Amino acid sequence: MIIKKLTVIACSSLISCMAFAQNDSVSITDKIVDSFLTCDNQFFKQLDENKQLFSEYVDLITTDNVTYIPVESIYQQNKDKVNFKKPLKYHGLTITGYQNIYIPTNLSGQYYYWGFIFDNNQEEITNTLNNLKWLKYNNGVYIANAKIYDRNAKPPVWQDNPYSIDGVVPKLGTIEKSLYLENVSNNQNRVLCSIQGDLKKDILYKDRPDIKPLDEQMDKERQEKIKAYKLKKQKEKEQKEAQDKPIENSKKEGDKI
Repeated sequence: MIIKKLTVIACSSLISCMAFAQNDSVSITDKIVDSFLTCDNQFFKQLDENKQLFSEYVDLITTDNVTYIPVESIYQQNKDKVNFKKPLKYHGLTITGYQNIYIPTNLSGQYYYWGFIFDNNQEEITNTLNNLKWLKYNNGVYIANAKIYDRNAKPPVWQDNPYSIDGVVPKLGTIEKSLYLENVSNNQNRVLCSIQGDLKKDILYKDRPDIKPLDEQMDKERQEKIKAYKLKKQKEKEQKEAQDKPIENSKKEGDKI
Protein backbone atom coordinates (compact mmCIF):
# COMPACT_ATOMS: atom_id res chain seq x y z
CA MET A 1 0.00 0.00 0.00
CA ILE A 2 2.86 2.40 0.87
CA ILE A 3 4.61 1.62 -2.43
CA LYS A 4 1.35 2.22 -4.28
CA LYS A 5 0.92 5.58 -2.56
CA LEU A 6 4.51 6.57 -3.32
CA THR A 7 4.01 5.61 -6.97
CA VAL A 8 0.90 7.76 -7.19
CA ILE A 9 2.70 10.69 -5.56
CA ALA A 10 5.70 10.28 -7.88
CA CYS A 11 3.49 10.16 -10.97
CA SER A 12 1.55 13.19 -9.77
CA SER A 13 4.80 15.10 -9.21
CA LEU A 14 6.08 14.11 -12.65
CA ILE A 15 2.89 15.30 -14.35
CA SER A 16 3.07 18.56 -12.39
CA CYS A 17 6.69 19.06 -13.43
CA MET A 18 5.88 18.34 -17.07
CA ALA A 19 2.95 20.77 -16.99
CA PHE A 20 5.16 23.40 -15.33
CA ALA A 21 7.89 22.92 -17.95
CA GLN A 22 5.34 23.18 -20.75
CA ASN A 23 3.81 26.35 -19.29
CA ASP A 24 7.28 27.82 -18.81
CA SER A 25 8.12 27.06 -22.44
CA VAL A 26 4.91 28.76 -23.61
CA SER A 27 5.62 31.85 -21.52
CA ILE A 28 9.10 32.14 -23.07
CA THR A 29 7.82 31.88 -26.65
CA ASP A 30 5.11 34.41 -25.79
CA LYS A 31 7.82 36.73 -24.49
CA ILE A 32 9.79 36.36 -27.72
CA VAL A 33 6.77 37.23 -29.88
CA ASP A 34 5.88 40.08 -27.52
CA SER A 35 9.37 41.51 -28.02
CA PHE A 36 8.92 41.32 -31.79
CA LEU A 37 5.83 43.55 -31.56
CA THR A 38 8.02 46.42 -30.27
CA CYS A 39 9.82 46.47 -33.66
CA ASP A 40 13.30 46.98 -32.23
CA ASN A 41 16.39 45.00 -31.22
CA GLN A 42 14.70 43.40 -28.19
CA PHE A 43 13.39 40.65 -30.47
CA PHE A 44 16.90 39.61 -31.47
CA LYS A 45 18.08 39.71 -27.86
CA GLN A 46 15.23 37.38 -26.87
CA LEU A 47 16.12 35.00 -29.69
CA ASP A 48 19.73 34.95 -28.49
CA GLU A 49 18.74 34.27 -24.88
CA ASN A 50 16.39 31.44 -25.87
CA LYS A 51 18.15 29.88 -28.87
CA GLN A 52 17.71 26.27 -27.81
CA LEU A 53 13.97 26.59 -27.21
CA PHE A 54 13.15 28.62 -30.32
CA SER A 55 15.28 26.35 -32.51
CA GLU A 56 12.59 23.72 -31.99
CA TYR A 57 10.37 25.84 -34.26
CA VAL A 58 12.85 27.28 -36.78
CA ASP A 59 16.60 27.18 -37.36
CA LEU A 60 18.56 30.16 -36.05
CA ILE A 61 21.92 31.67 -36.95
CA THR A 62 24.25 33.58 -34.64
CA THR A 63 26.78 35.90 -36.29
CA ASP A 64 28.87 38.48 -34.40
CA ASN A 65 26.74 37.88 -31.27
CA VAL A 66 23.52 38.57 -33.19
CA THR A 67 20.93 35.78 -33.37
CA TYR A 68 18.29 35.84 -36.09
CA ILE A 69 15.99 33.71 -38.24
CA PRO A 70 17.63 33.16 -41.63
CA VAL A 71 15.84 33.15 -44.97
CA GLU A 72 17.40 32.18 -48.29
CA SER A 73 17.45 35.79 -49.51
CA ILE A 74 15.88 39.02 -48.25
CA TYR A 75 16.30 40.48 -51.75
CA GLN A 76 14.18 37.96 -53.70
CA GLN A 77 10.43 37.64 -53.28
CA ASN A 78 10.30 33.86 -53.63
CA LYS A 79 13.19 33.31 -51.20
CA ASP A 80 12.38 35.71 -48.33
CA LYS A 81 10.25 33.31 -46.27
CA VAL A 82 10.88 30.26 -44.08
CA ASN A 83 8.25 27.84 -42.78
CA PHE A 84 8.39 26.67 -39.18
CA LYS A 85 9.20 23.06 -38.33
CA LYS A 86 6.03 23.00 -36.24
CA PRO A 87 3.33 25.59 -35.48
CA LEU A 88 3.98 28.05 -32.67
CA LYS A 89 1.01 28.86 -30.47
CA TYR A 90 0.71 32.44 -29.28
CA HIS A 91 -2.28 33.42 -27.15
CA GLY A 92 -4.49 31.08 -29.17
CA LEU A 93 -3.08 32.22 -32.53
CA THR A 94 -0.97 29.95 -34.76
CA ILE A 95 2.35 31.13 -36.20
CA THR A 96 3.66 28.99 -39.07
CA GLY A 97 6.47 31.01 -40.64
CA TYR A 98 8.77 34.03 -40.73
CA GLN A 99 9.45 36.56 -43.48
CA ASN A 100 12.32 39.01 -44.00
CA ILE A 101 12.01 41.48 -46.89
CA TYR A 102 14.22 44.25 -48.29
CA ILE A 103 13.00 46.63 -51.00
CA PRO A 104 15.45 49.31 -52.22
CA THR A 105 14.17 52.23 -54.30
CA ASN A 106 15.98 54.93 -56.23
CA LEU A 107 13.95 57.91 -55.00
CA SER A 108 11.82 56.80 -52.03
CA GLY A 109 14.45 55.31 -49.71
CA GLN A 110 14.90 51.80 -48.37
CA TYR A 111 12.19 49.51 -47.04
CA TYR A 112 12.77 46.65 -44.57
CA TYR A 113 10.00 44.32 -43.36
CA TRP A 114 10.27 41.41 -40.96
CA GLY A 115 7.72 39.34 -39.08
CA PHE A 116 5.51 36.30 -38.62
CA ILE A 117 2.96 34.50 -40.74
CA PHE A 118 -0.24 33.51 -38.93
CA ASP A 119 -2.75 30.83 -39.87
CA ASN A 120 -5.53 33.10 -38.61
CA ASN A 121 -7.86 35.67 -40.12
CA GLN A 122 -7.50 39.38 -39.45
CA GLU A 123 -10.39 39.55 -36.99
CA GLU A 124 -8.83 36.82 -34.83
CA ILE A 125 -5.48 38.61 -34.87
CA THR A 126 -6.81 42.10 -34.10
CA ASN A 127 -9.05 40.73 -31.32
CA THR A 128 -6.13 38.88 -29.75
CA LEU A 129 -3.64 41.72 -30.18
CA ASN A 130 -6.18 44.23 -28.89
CA ASN A 131 -3.53 46.06 -26.86
CA LEU A 132 -2.40 47.49 -30.18
CA LYS A 133 -4.39 50.32 -31.74
CA TRP A 134 -5.02 48.90 -35.19
CA LEU A 135 -6.06 51.44 -37.82
CA LYS A 136 -7.25 50.81 -41.35
CA TYR A 137 -4.33 51.54 -43.69
CA ASN A 138 -5.95 50.48 -46.94
CA ASN A 139 -8.19 47.70 -48.24
CA GLY A 140 -6.98 44.53 -46.50
CA VAL A 141 -4.16 46.14 -44.49
CA TYR A 142 -4.10 47.44 -40.90
CA ILE A 143 -1.38 49.51 -39.24
CA ALA A 144 -0.40 50.03 -35.59
CA ASN A 145 2.25 51.82 -33.51
CA ALA A 146 3.35 54.13 -36.35
CA LYS A 147 6.52 56.08 -35.44
CA ILE A 148 8.66 58.66 -37.19
CA TYR A 149 12.28 59.72 -36.72
CA ASP A 150 13.43 63.08 -38.03
CA ARG A 151 17.23 63.11 -38.36
CA ASN A 152 17.22 66.91 -38.43
CA ALA A 153 15.25 67.32 -35.18
CA LYS A 154 16.99 68.28 -31.93
CA PRO A 155 17.22 65.84 -30.35
CA PRO A 156 16.33 63.23 -33.01
CA VAL A 157 14.05 60.69 -31.31
CA TRP A 158 11.27 58.33 -32.33
CA GLN A 159 7.86 59.98 -32.02
CA ASP A 160 4.27 58.91 -32.72
CA ASN A 161 3.33 59.37 -36.36
CA PRO A 162 -0.39 60.08 -36.84
CA TYR A 163 0.21 60.90 -40.52
CA SER A 164 1.26 57.48 -41.78
CA ILE A 165 -0.83 57.29 -44.95
CA ASP A 166 -0.87 54.73 -47.73
CA GLY A 167 0.90 56.00 -50.83
CA VAL A 168 2.82 58.75 -49.01
CA VAL A 169 6.53 57.94 -48.74
CA PRO A 170 8.77 59.22 -45.94
CA LYS A 171 10.23 62.62 -46.80
CA LEU A 172 13.96 63.21 -47.09
CA GLY A 173 15.72 63.10 -43.72
CA THR A 174 12.98 61.06 -42.03
CA ILE A 175 12.53 57.39 -41.17
CA GLU A 176 9.28 55.64 -40.32
CA LYS A 177 8.46 52.36 -38.64
CA SER A 178 5.25 50.56 -37.75
CA LEU A 179 3.41 47.26 -37.54
CA TYR A 180 1.43 46.01 -40.52
CA LEU A 181 -1.27 43.36 -40.59
CA GLU A 182 -1.68 42.14 -44.15
CA ASN A 183 -3.61 39.33 -45.81
CA VAL A 184 -1.54 36.62 -47.52
CA SER A 185 -4.20 34.10 -48.49
CA ASN A 186 -7.77 33.10 -47.55
CA ASN A 187 -7.04 32.32 -43.89
CA GLN A 188 -3.41 33.37 -43.62
CA ASN A 189 -2.12 36.79 -42.61
CA ARG A 190 1.24 38.25 -41.73
CA VAL A 191 2.19 40.72 -39.03
CA LEU A 192 5.27 42.64 -40.14
CA CYS A 193 7.41 45.28 -38.54
CA SER A 194 8.78 47.87 -40.92
CA ILE A 195 11.55 50.43 -40.92
CA GLN A 196 11.71 52.58 -44.02
CA GLY A 197 12.70 55.86 -45.58
CA ASP A 198 15.95 57.86 -45.65
CA LEU A 199 17.82 55.23 -43.65
CA LYS A 200 21.36 55.50 -42.38
CA LYS A 201 23.20 52.33 -41.43
CA ASP A 202 23.79 53.29 -37.78
CA ILE A 203 20.07 53.83 -37.21
CA LEU A 204 19.13 50.69 -39.15
CA TYR A 205 21.59 48.46 -37.28
CA LYS A 206 20.34 49.72 -33.91
CA ASP A 207 16.87 48.25 -34.46
CA ARG A 208 17.90 45.61 -37.02
CA PRO A 209 21.26 44.21 -35.84
CA ASP A 210 20.63 41.15 -38.04
CA ILE A 211 21.04 43.27 -41.18
CA LYS A 212 24.68 44.13 -40.44
CA PRO A 213 26.08 40.60 -40.98
CA LEU A 214 23.89 40.27 -44.09
CA ASP A 215 25.29 43.55 -45.45
CA GLU A 216 28.84 42.44 -44.65
CA GLN A 217 28.29 39.12 -46.42
CA MET A 218 26.79 40.88 -49.44
CA ASP A 219 29.71 43.33 -49.54
CA LYS A 220 32.16 40.43 -49.33
CA GLU A 221 30.44 38.67 -52.24
CA ARG A 222 30.43 41.93 -54.22
CA GLN A 223 34.18 42.39 -53.67
CA GLU A 224 34.82 38.77 -54.69
CA LYS A 225 32.85 39.32 -57.92
CA ILE A 226 34.80 42.51 -58.66
CA LYS A 227 38.06 40.68 -58.02
CA ALA A 228 37.01 37.76 -60.23
CA TYR A 229 35.96 40.17 -62.99
CA LYS A 230 39.32 41.98 -62.87
CA LEU A 231 41.22 38.67 -63.02
CA LYS A 232 39.12 37.58 -65.98
CA LYS A 233 39.84 40.83 -67.83
CA GLN A 234 43.55 40.55 -66.99
CA LYS A 235 43.69 37.00 -68.39
CA GLU A 236 41.84 38.08 -71.53
CA LYS A 237 44.34 40.91 -72.00
CA GLU A 238 47.32 38.57 -71.53
CA GLN A 239 45.85 36.03 -73.98
CA LYS A 240 45.30 38.75 -76.59
CA GLU A 241 48.86 40.01 -76.16
CA ALA A 242 50.17 36.45 -76.50
CA GLN A 243 48.19 35.95 -79.71
CA ASP A 244 49.44 39.24 -81.18
CA LYS A 245 53.16 38.53 -80.58
CA PRO A 246 53.65 35.81 -83.28
CA ILE A 247 52.08 38.14 -85.85
CA GLU A 248 54.52 40.91 -84.96
CA ASN A 249 57.52 38.51 -85.11
CA SER A 250 56.47 37.12 -88.52
CA LYS A 251 56.19 40.66 -89.88
CA LYS A 252 59.75 41.45 -88.75
CA GLU A 253 61.10 38.25 -90.38
CA GLY A 254 59.24 39.07 -93.60
CA ASP A 255 60.81 42.51 -93.65
CA LYS A 256 64.32 40.97 -93.42
CA ILE A 257 63.68 38.72 -96.45
